[in-house]
Amino acid sequence: MPDTKQPLEASRCAAPRPGALPFHPIDLCQPDAVKSCAACCGLYNWQDHSRAAITGIVSMQTDLFLALDAYDNFDAYRSRRARRIRNTKLFETIYNCEFVGFVDRERRRVGCLLHPSVTGRPALRNHCFYGTKICHEHFCPGYGCLTTPEQHAVVSAVQDWYLYGLVITDIDLVKEFFRHVENTLGESVKPARLANPDLRHSLLDFFTLKEHWQYKAAENRLGKYYFSASEYAIARIDYRDRWGVPESRFDKILVSLESEFSSYAQLRAAEDLLQEKITAFIRAYSAAH
Repeated sequence: MPDTKQPLEASRCAAPRPGALPFHPIDLCQPDAVKSCAACCGLYNWQDHSRAAITGIVSMQTDLFLALDAYDNFDAYRSRRARRIRNTKLFETIYNCEFVGFVDRERRRVGCLLHPSVTGRPALRNHCFYGTKICHEHFCPGYGCLTTPEQHAVVSAVQDWYLYGLVITDIDLVKEFFRHVENTLGESVKPARLANPDLRHSLLDFFTLKEHWQYKAAENRLGKYYFSASEYAIARIDYRDRWGVPESRFDKILVSLESEFSSYAQLRAAEDLLQEKITAFIRAYSAAH
């Protein structure tokens, strides 16, 4: 029996209003030289949004853009790119920007191939679907919903673009992890301790579940969202009707991980695994004091 699905509910937090400064001082889009995020450009909006598939699309767009010197051949670039795409969109009304590519020589950071920091030419983003103004003023919910320590935790722990983009945009996953941690500790996590290698390792071990979760639903979803034609909603796990038990204490994390369980035993095993990851972080955090 599939999980119950309810209409999309309003978020309790939102990104800063257009033109406003982010709430926190960390640049979540391009935080350092080894990773970045382009989720708002439709990076993961593909039916196959595995690491291999997304890497292939970004590599193809980068190679084609550079080979055509696309700054002066936008029509040719779009035409050839369309013929090379072998994937289909996950959610039709989300735009998949054709100008997402690798923006560094080492190909560790994804971003806008038209951005002034890449091209030195300020007006080129007007050739993309959203245009310069929207691209410049957009801040994802991570800026407004995650606290500075939560942002710092993700930035310090995750060191590759693919996983980083999945995690930094998953508000429930990050906030629920720290809610469980801080409720147990009886205090807020201190960012200075995140410099400890063991602590960063335990954080990464938890965040990696986002990519490698053994209870991932067979239905194609992106985090807690499922898609049908031009509509999307939040997937739910119907604990009471299926197993006669109350909602899991890890419900938001389980939904964020796209969970689907064939039995109550699987649910309990998943809860035990999450508790194990949280306990490992708490142990490392206490040792780092």
